[in-house]
Amino acid sequence: MTAQLDLATVLLLHKSSFLVGALCFLYLRWQSPLNGGLGILAVGFLSLALASTLAGYGEQKLLPAYLWTLSSFTIGLCGYALFWIGLRRLSGQRRRHADWLALAIPATGAVVGLITHFHVVNYARATAFNTAAFLFLAASAFAVLADRKGEPLPVRAIFAVSLALGAALCLAVVVGLLKPDMLPVTTTYAFFLLIISHFAIALFALVLVKERAEAALRRTADTDMLTGVGNRRWFLSRLPRSGWKGDALVVLDLDFFKRINDRFGHQAGDQALTAFAGMVRANLRPTDCFARLGGEEFGLYLPKTNETQALAIAERLRRATEQLDVRFDGQRIALSVSVGVAFGQDMASNWEALFSMADTALYQAKHAGRNCVVAHTLSSQIEAEGAISRAG
Repeated sequence: MTAQLDLATVLLLHKSSFLVGALCFLYLRWQSPLNGGLGILAVGFLSLALASTLAGYGEQKLLPAYLWTLSSFTIGLCGYALFWIGLRRLSGQRRRHADWLALAIPATGAVVGLITHFHVVNYARATAFNTAAFLFLAASAFAVLADRKGEPLPVRAIFAVSLALGAALCLAVVVGLLKPDMLPVTTTYAFFLLIISHFAIALFALVLVKERAEAALRRTADTDMLTGVGNRRWFLSRLPRSGWKGDALVVLDLDFFKRINDRFGHQAGDQALTAFAGMVRANLRPTDCFARLGGEEFGLYLPKTNETQALAIAERLRRATEQLDVRFDGQRIALSVSVGVAFGQDMASNWEALFSMADTALYQAKHAGRNCVVAHTLSSQIEAEGAISRAG
């Protein structure tokens, strides 16, 4: 196999990698229209495929040099610029109009080419092109990692690695062009590895969209649709199965909630629940776990919280509930909450026992006139059991 045939094969594969990537992005765009940037990514890869096609025709002497050199160079840079713009949108899920300024790079390259004619010199054109490609791919890898804080999907790390590998291979091509003896592999081989990275980039973009959709489904399954906080299923999944020592469990129940629904209507009741949930969530620590357990009852898990701290948190929430300004049809809806608090006393404690203790304390709070905080004690347990027995 001759070197020329190897180069022709590599150029064919190069073009194919971009076409396959573009088809993947278009398919994702069709399946997931809410994921921004996929259409731009497809146009970027199609531009790179066109640039590769022009370069291939040029290498085979099917096009005059003055035509294919500058056109493939400019269209290729446009492709990488569009790729970066699209990836930023896909990764961060937000529009940045300033990103379009990246298209100034290929425009500048075209103007410089028209003035200096550097593009007719193969190594100069290839060096400038791969340097720009390195910068765009490296910036894309950084963007994928930078967005991990807001959306910590597992695929982001390997996606960034594939982009960084593509950037490194572009840099290797540049080094191979300028200093051929510095690389252990040929420029053609580095170019071939770059083709594999293009396939990997398209694959991991697909995985990113898939993981994002799965995460959205999990959030829907674990979220109370009315209040936006976690639901009972999510809350129980976050609780430790054992070893509650040093932790606290709080059960909160809005007082006389049925009266609110009867007087103002269910829409007002929904508004009250939403306001209460938002207030509680705004007053918690990052480590605390809060959810709606059902109806007007909510659960709060306080890890590494002693009795004094837990009671202070519960009392603060009780007072804040009284001060909530919830209005419906111009009328203020007065809210109060009864709170039961239980504490993990030993490493053998489990959540079923702790829930039972918190419910007992909540019953005591209701029995004491509501709008108060009661901590579970042995005496409260005996008193509650006696009250239930007398009621029976």
